[in-house]
Amino acid sequence: MKKRPVVILPIGATEAHGPHLPLDTDSLQPEAIADMLAERIDGLVAPLIAYGHHSSTRNMPGTLSISFETLRYLVYDVLSSLVQNGADKIVVLSGHAGSVHMTALKLACEQIVYESKIALMLLSDYDLAKEVVPEGGDDGHGGLIETSRVLAIARNRVKKAKMKGRFVDKGYLIVNNPETCYPDGFVGDAPNASVESGRRINDHIVDRLVDMVRSNFGGGK
Repeated sequence: MKKRPVVILPIGATEAHGPHLPLDTDSLQPEAIADMLAERIDGLVAPLIAYGHHSSTRNMPGTLSISFETLRYLVYDVLSSLVQNGADKIVVLSGHAGSVHMTALKLACEQIVYESKIALMLLSDYDLAKEVVPEGGDDGHGGLIETSRVLAIARNRVKKAKMKGRFVDKGYLIVNNPETCYPDGFVGDAPNASVESGRRINDHIVDRLVDMVRSNFGGGK
């Protein structure tokens, strides 16, 4: 810690991603990216937080969700401990990109920055992934992007998707069974996912993060 390394905190989730992807899909991705990033910038990776807040998938079998308040204060407490241990440059990298989940993370990060004046970045790696393979309107949760990325990270954990996943748009209606918007459990062209695409996407994410870390924090290889 005397060298003032960048510390990466990967935040995952335990969430259903269709019949072809494992429940820790949103944990495998940020943890792998964190390891790759740390290698490039001589950084440190904090232990993964493997639970998040879920809205649209909360009723799907296998999804384990924690409350907004629990997530916010859990992340705040972990960040506080990292700061107490000497961390002053932190990247919070979330593999789950749900809007409510990300808001909880943002509030935790804002509070720690206000209190300790550290340098901190917060983002979901999924946002950077879309720069390589745009969603195109019908790729989303558990689709082409995520399936390709997990294939590149843990190929033996992925089953062959048999069909494209559909999304049923209910407009602005608030429903108590949001999982019905995902009749197949995922959205997008997962059957056309590939290891090669996943490697390309993951490498792009790491390259972008290296540039952002250098720009915001300085240093690195």
